[in-house]
Amino acid sequence: MTLIKIEWRNGIKSLILWSAAVMVILGLFMAVFPTMQSSGMKDIVNTKLDAMPSELLKMFNLQGGTSLLEVTGYFAYVFQYLFLAAGIYAVLLGANALVKEETDGTIEFLYAQPVSRRGIVFYKQLANTLLLALFWLLTWLFSFGIIYVFKEKGSNWSTIFSQINRVFLNEGLVLLLLLAIGFCFSPILKSSKQTTGVALGFVFGTYILGVLSEINSKVEWLKDVSPLHYAVPSTTLNENMKGIHLLICVIGIIAFSGLSYFFYEKKDFKA
Repeated sequence: MTLIKIEWRNGIKSLILWSAAVMVILGLFMAVFPTMQSSGMKDIVNTKLDAMPSELLKMFNLQGGTSLLEVTGYFAYVFQYLFLAAGIYAVLLGANALVKEETDGTIEFLYAQPVSRRGIVFYKQLANTLLLALFWLLTWLFSFGIIYVFKEKGSNWSTIFSQINRVFLNEGLVLLLLLAIGFCFSPILKSSKQTTGVALGFVFGTYILGVLSEINSKVEWLKDVSPLHYAVPSTTLNENMKGIHLLICVIGIIAFSGLSYFFYEKKDFKA
C-alpha cells in the first residue's frame, strides 16, 4: 500500500494537468459545433467533402457513416486527435513507472520497502492503472456533459449515450495496452528523461503506420500494428473493434505486462 500511495502522490498532479488539457481542448472544439448547423456550413460539408479524394477522407477518418453535422459524428472526429494525447499519457505513465526512482537517485528508498521486485512491479502497475482509469473516467464524464450541452434539438439521448459508451470502452482497452507497452519499455530505459521521446515516437510512429494502411490497400496489414487504429471513434460509434484487434489487445496486455516483470528482475540498478 505504501508504494501505491507514493505512486498516487507522484502521479496526481500530472493526471490533473492532462485531464484539464484534454477537457479544455475538447470543450473549445465542441463549442464550435453549433456553427455547423448553419445553412452555409451544411452546404460546405455536404458538397466539399464529396469532392475530396477518398484516400484523403480515409486519412482523416471522414469516410464512415457519421456526419460532422451530427453531434456524435463531430465529437468522434475531434476526439480521434485527443485520443492521441490520451495514448501518449498512457505510454508515459508506464514508461516512467519503473525508471524514475533510479533517475532521481531514490532507488535505495524503494528497496528499503518490504517488497520484492515482482511486488514493486505489481503495485506500480496497479497504481498507474488506477491513475489511467481515473483520467479516462473524468474524460468520459466530461464528454457526456459537453455533448449534452451542444447536442441538436430532438436528438435521441439514449442513442448518444450508447454510442459514446462504446467509444470509451473500446478505446479504454487500447489505453490499457499502451500502458502495458510503456511498462515494458520502463525497465529497459536508462533514464526517465527518455520516456517522453519514447512515448511520442511510439504513439505517432504507430499512428502514421495506421494512416498508411488506410490510404494504401497493399499495406493494410499495418493497421494490426497500430493500436490507435483498433478503435477509431468514427467507427466505434456504431460497432465494436474487430475480434482480431480485441484478441491482440488482451494478449498484448498480458504479454507486455509479463515482460515488464522479466526485464525488471534482470535489471542491474545504479544507485
